Amino acid sequence: MKKEFARINDCKIAYALQGNNRLPVVVLSHALATRGEIWSYQLPVLSNRFCVLTYDIRGHGESEAGGESYTFPLLASDVAKLLEHLNIARIAFVGLSIGGMIGQQFALDYPDRLWGLVLCSTGSATDEKAKSILEERICRVRAEGLGGQVLPTLTRWFTKRFIEEAPCTMHWVSDLVLSTSVQGYLGCCRALQELDFTNQLAQIRTKTLLIPGAEDAGFPEKSSRIIQDQIPDSELTVLSGAAHLGCVEHAHAFNEILVPFLSRICSL
Repeated sequence: MKKEFARINDCKIAYALQGNNRLPVVVLSHALATRGEIWSYQLPVLSNRFCVLTYDIRGHGESEAGGESYTFPLLASDVAKLLEHLNIARIAFVGLSIGGMIGQQFALDYPDRLWGLVLCSTGSATDEKAKSILEERICRVRAEGLGGQVLPTLTRWFTKRFIEEAPCTMHWVSDLVLSTSVQGYLGCCRALQELDFTNQLAQIRTKTLLIPGAEDAGFPEKSSRIIQDQIPDSELTVLSGAAHLGCVEHAHAFNEILVPFLSRICSL
């Protein structure tokens, strides 16, 4: 994936545009400790119908870290200012995990910039237990780097069966984790500790779809149901057989949920 670069909020952000720029724009925002390439299974079917913008969240992939104090307003502002840089007026935002949280913040802060919102394997608040788990992870990564996070991360992200059946994919995703800067990982973990959107989500009026993975232990279906209950007229489709990274584990089934939704709301 050939990437371009823009200086956004004093940070160099890597991005790539694919498809006809006269078509409606879809932005894809990736999970923690991955990068824009995690959407590789979606790009062929999306770029046939839309102009698709992928980007690396600050501190991930080829984007600079730009410090270690991240907030969701900052991460959403990165997207908004990247769109200004590219002269893109309105988008559909598709976010995975922390990308879905950025999507919620973007919908709250920039409602006029959205024609659609898709939230995949995500949540809207971090409870005290999860905050403690994140704090332990922050301390470990600060001391040891990201190497020790690879195996537990794969175990959270994929079903046991898929891990066994797809060793080449596991190697690829492991490399994505290891390509993340420690600063970027820690910054996003700090933002996650402050996650608390649930009581604001009723303000969102954008056409919204939620796609939880049926086997996702970290962000189970109930996490998406909480969001669905708050966003008026939002839709939800469970991705059967998938854990956290359903866009990889069951890419074709994921695409058959995502693309028809975007095509339908785009024509409204």
